[in-house]
Amino acid sequence: MFAFLRKLIVPIMATVLVFFLATIVFEWGMNITSKSQAKDTIGVINGKDVSVTVYERYYSNLLRQEQDKTEGDLPPEKMDEVKKKAWNQLVGDILINDQIDKHEIFVADEEIYGFLRSYPPAELQKSKQFMTDNKFDYQKYVSAMANPEYAQMWASVESYYLPELKKYKLQEQVINTVRIAPAEVMEAFLDDRDSAKIGVLNLVNSKAVTSLPVPTKDELKKYYDGHKEDFKIGKRAILDMVIFQKSPSDNDWEKAHYRIRELYDSAKAGADFAELAKNYSEDNTADKGGDLGWFPRGRMVEDFDTVAWRLSLNEVSQPVKTRFGWHIIKLLGKKMDKETPPGGKDSVEVEKINAAHILLKVVPSQETLDQLSLNAKDFSDNAGKDGFEKAAKDANYEIKTTKPFGETEYVQFLGSNPDASQFAFNNEIGKVSPMMENSSAYFVLKAAGRLPAGYQSFEEAEKTMIGKINSGKSSEQTYEIAKNIYATIKAGTPIAKAAEQSGFPYTETGMITRTSAIAGIGRPSEVIGGAFALQNIGEVSEPIKYSTGTAIVVLLAKSSANIEDFAKVQDSLSAVVLQKKQQDAYGKWFDNLVGSSEIKSYVDKFYGGSY
Repeated sequence: MFAFLRKLIVPIMATVLVFFLATIVFEWGMNITSKSQAKDTIGVINGKDVSVTVYERYYSNLLRQEQDKTEGDLPPEKMDEVKKKAWNQLVGDILINDQIDKHEIFVADEEIYGFLRSYPPAELQKSKQFMTDNKFDYQKYVSAMANPEYAQMWASVESYYLPELKKYKLQEQVINTVRIAPAEVMEAFLDDRDSAKIGVLNLVNSKAVTSLPVPTKDELKKYYDGHKEDFKIGKRAILDMVIFQKSPSDNDWEKAHYRIRELYDSAKAGADFAELAKNYSEDNTADKGGDLGWFPRGRMVEDFDTVAWRLSLNEVSQPVKTRFGWHIIKLLGKKMDKETPPGGKDSVEVEKINAAHILLKVVPSQETLDQLSLNAKDFSDNAGKDGFEKAAKDANYEIKTTKPFGETEYVQFLGSNPDASQFAFNNEIGKVSPMMENSSAYFVLKAAGRLPAGYQSFEEAEKTMIGKINSGKSSEQTYEIAKNIYATIKAGTPIAKAAEQSGFPYTETGMITRTSAIAGIGRPSEVIGGAFALQNIGEVSEPIKYSTGTAIVVLLAKSSANIEDFAKVQDSLSAVVLQKKQQDAYGKWFDNLVGSSEIKSYVDKFYGGSY
């Protein structure tokens, strides 16, 4: 029972499941299709809108971890890194939990019991009731598992670990067919024990060939005719639609404005601003009294930024309206900081302010949603009687027409929406749908057209073809440049000198193995393999193409593996190779899962500037 955990819990959790760190979101009651979260959608994952509130939990958690590592403010590039990482974690959690539901992963009570008995949680190992002489007492722990007095605690522990155990079982399903051959173990042994020091002259395609003419129509036509199967597409449908966005009404904004005015009056009357923020602010800074930290001019959204920079020390602003809702802002401090701008070398003085705010978000009220729903139903009825176009014109509604889409593809304006796709492909042209709904809107559809399976037109494929043709040309021209440089090396010019004369970088590694990365290149098998194929010190390879460039390699030193050592490490190495292969299999599965999902991120839209 759960024997596979002993093999997987360390290697896979440590290296592959980087997206599983924030599972707490599902304990916060994330309802990514609820009406209350229709406002401020941060992204769409397989047709499900994700609330900015959920994203902020991930972002705040990661930001706090990064801030704990430094005493100063985080640079903009680190903030951007945190934003991207938070989104990736959120996406991973949602996709994996969807797979758990799809495959109906079930964990029996006895399995949970067996896991907790075999792997006592670290937090419980530190608990006093399970200690003897200040050390964890396993017998006390096991006895407590059968003690009714601890039932409530065990229920809480089990509810926390149940999602994780489901993930482990999903992993097992993905990797349970992975096997290794003896040759793979020997290859890993040689990869780890063979080593070499090399010099590399590296020509990156994008730097070696900086501009290319747009391919001619004849070139495009030749490519199109020769790669026709690359542009094969299935049957597609087109929808007309009228969308009723679940946006707050003017009345919703007014109600929130009335509430923020009350808070403003309290702050002006002397109420503690930080306490007001803790009690009323609907922002992730509430627990810090609304403190946004230090930031330079232009970091926040424009309306917020303009007001914040006009305030005097300790002054509280009038209510400020932004896309996030209503704010009141208090200026806490000003200072000059020295920092190096991205891409710069020298530090410059930057003026910063420290401000706190109280945010009241504005979401559509139930009254607003009911009215939108009624409008959508009325339109559907009228469109069914009078025709879609006439009903829209009479009500002054805009009709949106989608691009052609496949049965499992993204539906323009709606995202991934199985109901809309099913309607589009299963109804006669001209049919009007009843009112339909997703988390961000009500909508009414008309089946506007269908296209048979076939091939992308020349015009549809043109942009893709230009990229592929020019990529191939760039690679070929870079290779030709490398061949000319190689000729000068063979004629007696040292490789470092040839690099200097040609203007391309030359670097020397330390002793590397077949799995090492090379600076500026990475781990392309073509270059690594070419380097280890060299036999004699000073030998220079012919130009070696890799995915983004061409390299010329010189062997500077070499050390070969001692085959007699293989028997000593074979068993342990087999386990390592198996784990690595399992990780790779799971990584590919996860990449395919992400690649086949419809994912739209609006993080940049929301956080191109913070509040």
